[in-house]
Amino acid sequence: MPDATRVLLSCAVGFEDLVRGDLMEQYAVRSRQVGPGQVSAEQLPPVLNTMIDTVALPWDGNPADLRALVTPLVPDVLGFRVQAGDPVLREELVKTVVAATGWVNRPGDWQVNLDPERELVEIGPLAWAARFGRMRRLPATTPPAVAAGLVRLAKLKPGMTLLDPCGGVATIPIVDAIERPDGHAWSIDSDNAAVTDATANVADRDLTDRIDVRRGDATALELPDLSVDRVISDLPFGKKVGSNQENRVLYPAILREVERVLSVDGRVVLLTDDKRFFEQAVQRARGLKVVTQRVVRYNNVTPTAYVLRRSRKPRR
Repeated sequence: MPDATRVLLSCAVGFEDLVRGDLMEQYAVRSRQVGPGQVSAEQLPPVLNTMIDTVALPWDGNPADLRALVTPLVPDVLGFRVQAGDPVLREELVKTVVAATGWVNRPGDWQVNLDPERELVEIGPLAWAARFGRMRRLPATTPPAVAAGLVRLAKLKPGMTLLDPCGGVATIPIVDAIERPDGHAWSIDSDNAAVTDATANVADRDLTDRIDVRRGDATALELPDLSVDRVISDLPFGKKVGSNQENRVLYPAILREVERVLSVDGRVVLLTDDKRFFEQAVQRARGLKVVTQRVVRYNNVTPTAYVLRRSRKPRR
């Protein structure tokens, strides 16, 4: 029987402990991990941070309970859908829910998603895009909840500068701006389409004073030495973007530039699925070292997030 006093929060697989830690530290909300990318919390926190992707409530499948369950979070349900593989079950449940609640079945425009197989009610208005707005995307765009986990690993503080040298559509700097009260960021990418979408995403959120979007080369950054406090980037994996062969040259070149622009006590978080070439590049770079790493899973890929610090003082 589902525990109706709890809420189920989803995040990227690999960041569950960070979500749980923030819930306790910021709001004294106790929680437990109940599955990959699934955190069960004793209550809904006052604020849902950017690592949380979706919010759902346990449900025993009884349509008569839905109004009392959902109304505290969604007072006026304009539409619902039923997520069920069996079309007969889906149609029967739609009819009983309409009769019990008066809600309208709107599969393409829903606020409540009923999942009888997992015994869950997903709350649409609390999903990431509903809370923070949709962004223009490209095929290899970093999911916002994944970007949020990378930002969390970077331990940014107010006033710090941030660089994403493979910025794509500026997801990482935008997520940082949502969470952090002040600071400046650069989102740099060599692809014209990415720069166009990044510029639009930043402008849509009135963040043009906070985030500087540029077309540029991650291996030849137009930034001064020691000028960046944090570097966070989702590197080309060599699958949807680039190739493994290209990464043999690209990764060492990016690491050289990251070492050059990074402040003396800077911190770097880089995500890649091309782990062998990346680890070889770090070993050869010598100026940076991996201090921790964690495997992340999303969209059928399992990249590793590497956290790096300087291994030696920068040369003057």
